[in-house]
Amino acid sequence: MTHNDIALLFLHGFPFSPEMWAPQREAFEAQGFRVVAPDLRLETSPATMDAMADKAIEALDAAAGRAAKAVVVGFSMGGYVAFSLLERYGDRVAGLALADTRAEADSEEGKAGRRALAANALEQGPQAAVDAMLHKLLSPKTADRRPDVQREAERIMLSAPPSAIAAAALGMAARPDRTASLGGIRVPTLVIVGEDDAITPPDVAGKMADAIPGAELRVVPEAGHLSNLERPELFNEALSAWLSKL
Repeated sequence: MTHNDIALLFLHGFPFSPEMWAPQREAFEAQGFRVVAPDLRLETSPATMDAMADKAIEALDAAAGRAAKAVVVGFSMGGYVAFSLLERYGDRVAGLALADTRAEADSEEGKAGRRALAANALEQGPQAAVDAMLHKLLSPKTADRRPDVQREAERIMLSAPPSAIAAAALGMAARPDRTASLGGIRVPTLVIVGEDDAITPPDVAGKMADAIPGAELRVVPEAGHLSNLERPELFNEALSAWLSKL
């Protein structure tokens, strides 16, 4: 498989935007890949993972043609969207990279937290998401050594429309559990996780990788949930090494 055969379809997390993929866009476009990083933010509530998958495919069609296949790289919420995309558009998926994400649905407590965040975002704006989430997203090492990463993450989060934050939160609360379908995944799969990820910890990532036939697991040292921004050079190395084997 050559770089011209496939696109890289990067699916961002919550409450972020395609801007979170800037280090990956720069690195992989320099390698000759066609990078597609759609904005998955929707303001129709709830913004379901299926609706986001449809939007991602529309972006892939526009950028690379209706027959184009992609390696889908989904971070956190983008991983949930990737599962939906694989189910709905499996013939378009050449490979799957699941970064700092999980297959399980939210617990009842988790769903309640999503609903509360949705309400708070509509009332208080994107600062509600920053207050609720930012401290959980980064490794303590990042917060100490790379305050620029924290500032960039906060900047992107604050750019999110409150209605889109609420819609995505409610959509994630309603997403299905994908655990039972992991064994049926038949495309090459990479699971990447930050060593210090407190939201989707390495043991969760490891169990997911074990359940997917032939999946590889890569742990990014000294990174939390935002592994692609905290240690972009290591994240990119892991993704590039795996892509070279496809």
